[in-house]
Amino acid sequence: MLKINYKSIGLTLLACLTILLGTSLHTFAADRTYILSYSPGTLFHQLVRDRIKKVYERAGLEVECIALPHNRSLVSANEGTVDGDVGRVPSVEEKYPNLLRVNVKLMDLNGAVYTARTDIGQYSADLLKTRKTAYVLGVRWPEKKMEGLKAVKVRDYHSLFEMLLQNRVDIALATEASARSTIEKLGQRAERIHRLDPLVLTAPIYHYLNKKNAGIIPLLEKTLEEMNSEGE
Repeated sequence: MLKINYKSIGLTLLACLTILLGTSLHTFAADRTYILSYSPGTLFHQLVRDRIKKVYERAGLEVECIALPHNRSLVSANEGTVDGDVGRVPSVEEKYPNLLRVNVKLMDLNGAVYTARTDIGQYSADLLKTRKTAYVLGVRWPEKKMEGLKAVKVRDYHSLFEMLLQNRVDIALATEASARSTIEKLGQRAERIHRLDPLVLTAPIYHYLNKKNAGIIPLLEKTLEEMNSEGE
């Protein structure tokens, strides 16, 4: 009598089903366009946007990035109005519980102090207490640094560095990438402005998705790991 190995058949069917399910899920993910938000008010977030677009392209996923105010971008991603935010520091997880981290670092955020004064040569935390300080409204890390302290809040980086040049403030807290771009645009006028050492902050930036999109996180993490290993 022919002996049928039901256990073996069952395992084979399960393996086939897993492969088919994985293929269908990937196909489904690739068939839709993911909407990600970013803040247009900072060059740094635009750099993060450009990097995550390359990751989605490499992963075979369609993506569209839309500009929203800095905080609205996070709120919209948390509420599920958009599929995710292009990239943030991990501290956002405390306030936005519906955001899931793609747990491979995109890049680093470097925060620094800038000044046009000749009598300030090095950064120390005491500067924030004793010197007139400004930062761009909505950029989260300077807000946290200046909690409980007085500060001037401006609408964009151009206004921030104009205040330094006009001696209306002593120091400015700025994300390095955004500051570099603004100083380049100001040209010779900005020669007086210099960055203080050491950096105020270095923090990893991660891509965040609304929890409804948890299914594509492993694919994005795998893609990022591959790109990082290739030095891209």
